[in-house]
Amino acid sequence: MKLRHNIYAVLLTLPLFALTACDRNTASAPMNATQDSGNSQTSQFDDSSLNRSVSNALLRDAAFSDNSISVTSDKGHITLNGSVASLQDKNRATEIVKEVIGVTRVQNNLEIIMTTSSY
Repeated sequence: MKLRHNIYAVLLTLPLFALTACDRNTASAPMNATQDSGNSQTSQFDDSSLNRSVSNALLRDAAFSDNSISVTSDKGHITLNGSVASLQDKNRATEIVKEVIGVTRVQNNLEIIMTTSSY
């Protein structure tokens, strides 16, 4: 009878240990891009990844496929530099960048350069 009580006690405490182990794992999980770890190496990796994602999103649009836009990222804040052909292209670049996951702010420094066609 005493053995049966010990087995029940063990079986009842196993789920508690499992829950404790799960809680410990989530506490030590690596921080994602939305958390500020204060670690510059981590934020550089996140910035690099975000920079690549933004650049790729812009390159997928035909208006920006010539790679005339440079992208910099600092903790989710994106800065666009370069030139575009119209105000519509400048605004479109901002909208594309805002749709990228991880972007928190866009500073659009793109210059509008009108090209004249020869007759």
